[in-house]
Order: sequence, then structure tokens, then C-alpha cells
Amino acid sequence: MQITESVALLQSAGTSAIADIFDQLKLQPPVLDNRLFPVVEGSVFAGPAYTVAGEAAIYSGNDRMKLEAIDGMTPGAVALWAGQDAQGVCCFGDLLATAMRARGVVAAVVDGGVRDIRFLRECGMPVFTRYRTPAQGVGRWKVTACQTPVKVRGALCDWLTVSPGDLIVGDADGLIAIPAAMVHQVAAAAGALSHTESSARREIAQGLPLLAALAKYGSL
Repeated sequence: MQITESVALLQSAGTSAIADIFDQLKLQPPVLDNRLFPVVEGSVFAGPAYTVAGEAAIYSGNDRMKLEAIDGMTPGAVALWAGQDAQGVCCFGDLLATAMRARGVVAAVVDGGVRDIRFLRECGMPVFTRYRTPAQGVGRWKVTACQTPVKVRGALCDWLTVSPGDLIVGDADGLIAIPAAMVHQVAAAAGALSHTESSARREIAQGLPLLAALAKYGSL
């Protein structure tokens, strides 16, 4: 299976099915913090993580590392911003979102803040964020590294480590990060699970008792 096929299959399967697969593998689903919310409801995406790490800092001038990080982003990537202690300021706003979109970034996930929400709703790039704020990050928060493993807040654990290339999938149920080494395995399982669930859903809609469905399909 090609990586593009795996990405498309996992996006179609959705985060809930992916989480179920991790449960089947006896692994804790790597779900990002449920307090991250979509700027535009209904956003759906999948792509390899392009990681950006930062920290609160008092400084003068522009954050050149932030601009360099965005200039290095690649088509199809999901920009994952690890804001850490951003403390009420934004990681980016309209101009930097425009630059990301121009480079083919398919979505941005921000464990921190964003601003210019009205623009972000219309820019065509899905954005999940922890909070919105009018306060800029320049002089208050700066990028410290990109394309290195980062820590972001998790839903089932305090912190998740996400590495460059791990697959980020987002939809109406939330966000999940699949380690790069597991993408093809999880994609194959997702395809099988989606087929099973579609069959079960169709029979339940036709009146199949739930206990009978459980006996036939093994789980509901």
C-alpha cells in the first residue's frame, strides 16, 4: 500500500475507528487533548506532521526561526505547533496562515493560541487550536526548533510525543497521531474495520438485535 493510499484510507476511516484499532492492538490510542477545537466545524484532514516547538520568551525583533520553519513546510503536511507555555498569546495569525496554505500545508494543529479567526475560517486550511486570542506572540513567544519530536497535551495521558512524519488525522471527533512506523498497519486494519462496521450498521438499521449483531461481528 502506498503512503498516499494509507493517508486517504485513514482520513476516510476517521479518528474513532483509528482509536478502536489501537484498542484492538492493546495500545493506548494516541488521542490529542479534546480541548483542541476546530476553527471551522466539520474540518477533516490527514497528513504527516511537520513539527514546530516554541516557548515563552521576552525578546525584541522578529521571530526569524518561526518564519524559517514555515518556509520549510512541505505540501501535504499538517503543521503541528507545540505551544507549551504560550500563556495567552498566539502562535500565528492570518499572514503566517496564508504562507502555510501557499506551501500546500493541509491543516494546522496548535497546542496554543491563534488569532485572526475570521480570516482563518475562510482561508481553506483547517485549523485546530487550544484557544483564540488577539495578543500577538512577537516579543512574547518564539519558535525554538522545527522537525524534531515535540510534546503536546493528550486526552488519555498528560503528554504525547509526536515526531516528524507521524500521521495526524483530524475530524469532528477530534485528533489522533499515528506513529509513522504504524501507518500502513493501522490503515489496513482501518479498511477492514470500516467494512465490518458498514455491514453491521446496515443490518442494525434493518432491525438486527444488538446482541445478535454482537455475536456476529464481535464488537459494537
